[in-house]
Amino acid sequence: MRLQLDHRPGIAAGAVPLTRVAGPRGRRWKRWAILFAIATVVALLGIGGLKLLSNTLAVQAEANQAKGELLAGATIVRDAGAKLTPAQLTQAIHDFRLAERHFRHVRGVLTASRSFAIMARVPLARRQISAATDLSDIGIHGAVTGRLMAEAVSTSLLEPLPNAGNHLDPGQKILALLDLLDPKLNQLTSELDLAVADRARIPSFGLLPQISTAVRQLDAKIDLKALRTSLLALRADEPGVRQLLGATGPRSYLVLEQDPAELRGTGGFIGSVAFLGFDRGKMAPFDPQDIDKLDENPNGTFVLGGPGTKTHVNPPYPLEYTFKLQSWELRDANWSPDFPTASRQAEFLLNRERGTKVDGVIAIDPYFIQRLLAIVGPVSIPETGDVVDQHNFFDVTLSRVELTTSNRKAFLSYASKQILGRVLSLPVGKWFSVLQAIQSGCDARSVQAYFHDPQTEALATKHQCGGQVQAPSGDGLMVIESNVGGNKDDFWMKRKFNLQIKMNQDGSVRHTLHLHYEGLTDRGYKLTGRWGYTGWLRIYAPASSTLVSTTGTDLNASQELGKTVFEGWFYVQFDHRVDLTVVYDVKMSPTALSQRQLRLFWQKQAGRVDDPISVELSLPDGWKLKSARMGSSSMPVGRISTSLSSDRQFVFALQKT
Repeated sequence: MRLQLDHRPGIAAGAVPLTRVAGPRGRRWKRWAILFAIATVVALLGIGGLKLLSNTLAVQAEANQAKGELLAGATIVRDAGAKLTPAQLTQAIHDFRLAERHFRHVRGVLTASRSFAIMARVPLARRQISAATDLSDIGIHGAVTGRLMAEAVSTSLLEPLPNAGNHLDPGQKILALLDLLDPKLNQLTSELDLAVADRARIPSFGLLPQISTAVRQLDAKIDLKALRTSLLALRADEPGVRQLLGATGPRSYLVLEQDPAELRGTGGFIGSVAFLGFDRGKMAPFDPQDIDKLDENPNGTFVLGGPGTKTHVNPPYPLEYTFKLQSWELRDANWSPDFPTASRQAEFLLNRERGTKVDGVIAIDPYFIQRLLAIVGPVSIPETGDVVDQHNFFDVTLSRVELTTSNRKAFLSYASKQILGRVLSLPVGKWFSVLQAIQSGCDARSVQAYFHDPQTEALATKHQCGGQVQAPSGDGLMVIESNVGGNKDDFWMKRKFNLQIKMNQDGSVRHTLHLHYEGLTDRGYKLTGRWGYTGWLRIYAPASSTLVSTTGTDLNASQELGKTVFEGWFYVQFDHRVDLTVVYDVKMSPTALSQRQLRLFWQKQAGRVDDPISVELSLPDGWKLKSARMGSSSMPVGRISTSLSSDRQFVFALQKT
């Protein structure tokens, strides 16, 4: 080692600090120290990495196990169907509990482990750990939700109510389920809210393949937002469902079985009726009966008397003119296309004829029965020896009701009783299919309902079962036909409608409606009558409408249900094509041009399945059609062709050129 003087300024002479001069040995020692430090860090990182890897593999394995347990429990509840047993629900609850426990442990490791906490300081690693934690939280909330639901199902559906014996009607099971779910609804909603929030925090990019795959699998298995929406809908529907099932006292409903082969305002001729009753969920015996048993006395005379008698009720003009009725009877109560109006008329006539009062009216038709038969399968009718299914029900009904010589209309009563019995005996796993069939029937107006209780009526309206003639904010149209020929022509006669809309600079809109009829042939007197179709046509348009001209028919204008109605006779002979044209103007307020949009709501008639329709719009000079939509679907600009399988909402966006 050498010493040297430090001549730096500020150092007094004689004050000689000593400094080490690095030689070969010093430099080697420094290099070895650095290498030793690096090796130590690498060793420590290696040990920590191995521990982190071990923890990661363990967490991934436990998360997969928890996911499997959650799916196992959900599968039992979803797929058990006819095999649903207390043991299966017990197993499902056990699976949900295990899944919850394992998901909680995974979350604890992710949030409390020192190795994960150190790694979380790195942004990329922190993203992975946060996503995995959110996935664990979703698993926890899903497991809790499944357990709560399974516990309610197990108690309400598999254990008898006090004093109810071993058998529960479906209505009793539903009320029992609601009773058990009601105190849990707040917690269920909270669990789903938290799960939705967890899912929203998971980023859509920058995730490791394992975590990204887990997120995709979650989204493929369950729509959290849809599930939350369904739960909220259940909470909103619960009061109406309870009142419908007579939770607070007996309820009785008149059921109209309508025949759309003989078209009327709300769907078809009322050939038979029944009474559906509930008392705290227990259903009264369902006994459909021929309409003649209500409208007529045992000697064949009508219950209601002719003009001038105390019981007489004036019928609508077309019915009185064609059938020479002595009074309006229950069989013809559904003249109005507005179901609440027709229901009130039916209740009035029922009370006038038999002194019977009900709490509401439900209407069904053979198309709805076909939907139920698709679920329950073929059904035997002991009284007639027939076997009906979703494919032959309409044909068998026509044959039995129209071509037999005695007790004709009783077939619908026999069939509906047997089919309802099969529906009521379905296992719990099939209930959702029945609810779907009911909703599809409501959308197609094959099921319509009117109730006195405001909560139950709100339930029917919410699910499009109310059958009201709608009052759209913009333009609107509804074509209503009533068969007053006393035959079943509507089963064969085909329709096609085209509406041409021309907008004017002053804001008025000219409508040219073309109605085309064809396909009616002679199928025998009992089915199609002697010569063809006699119909009463009603076109419901906005209240500001004025009739311009008609071709092929003679219509008069009147006001009804807040609309202008163009109505009159029309006829279609066998093997003929008939075209009717109705031209009318609508004064739009405020004008569609100022809003740069035209909305048209075309409402279908109950009893018709999917009549083809088309809509064309022409604009005044200086304007062009920017876009068109039908419901939520974009449509090509020009002529829009579709069908009236359900109500149609058209929206045309306009642009000034």
